[in-house]
Order: sequence, then structure tokens, then C-alpha cells
Amino acid sequence: MSKVNSIMLVDDSKATNFFNKTIIGKLNICDSIEVCEDGKEALQFIKENGTPDLIFLDINMPLMNGWEFMDELLRQKEQGYNIVLMIGTELSEAHKEDLKKYPFIKGQSPKMLTTHFVCELVQELFELSTCK
Repeated sequence: MSKVNSIMLVDDSKATNFFNKTIIGKLNICDSIEVCEDGKEALQFIKENGTPDLIFLDINMPLMNGWEFMDELLRQKEQGYNIVLMIGTELSEAHKEDLKKYPFIKGQSPKMLTTHFVCELVQELFELSTCK
């Protein structure tokens, strides 16, 4: 595979979204990068456009936070939610335990992505050969 179709960033910080979109864009690993500022907006986008290949999700957001977003994905019980990757600071032990109920979580990353991290991730998850 040379590219994934789409990657979604879900974070209420415009600065973080701009930075992460720039990092992902420079790697040329996907056809589109979608940005949503809260879980509700992300769910609406998914409903209208389908599931992105990879979702980078912040936990602390207004309107619908990351936990509520993931709970809604579980409630829908649809297959095809490819990957949700947590972005954030160190999680408490209780939250680490909570993560086990979400089968679509494939790992955690720093809030500000790095090219190295994103390349390793997409190579591992999608066998992407073009990421450098």
C-alpha cells in the first residue's frame, strides 16, 4: 500500500490541529486529512463521509470529549472503525484500565505528533511502504 485514504484529527486546539496536519501532510501518506474540534463534530463527519483509516483523538474537549466519543463508537456496534489512537498526556491508572474496553485503540501518542512516530505507526498498521 502506498497511501491510506484519510486520517482524522479530533482535538479542540486549533494550534495542535494545525501542527499535526502539517506533519502528516509533509509525509504524503494519505489522500485527505480531516480536522474536527470535538467528538460530536467527528461523529457527524463519520456519519456523512464514512470512517477514516486512522483517528488521532484528544481526550479533553468541550461538547463531547474523547471518552464520550469512544463510548458512542461502542454503542453503535458497527464494524469498520479501523483505528482510534489516543493523544494526550499521561493517563491515570484508572484510565489505563478503562482503555481495555475499547478494542479499536491501537496505542497512545504525544499530543504533538512527530514524523518518526507517524511513519512507524502507519508502517505497522497499514504496511505503508512510502513513509520516510
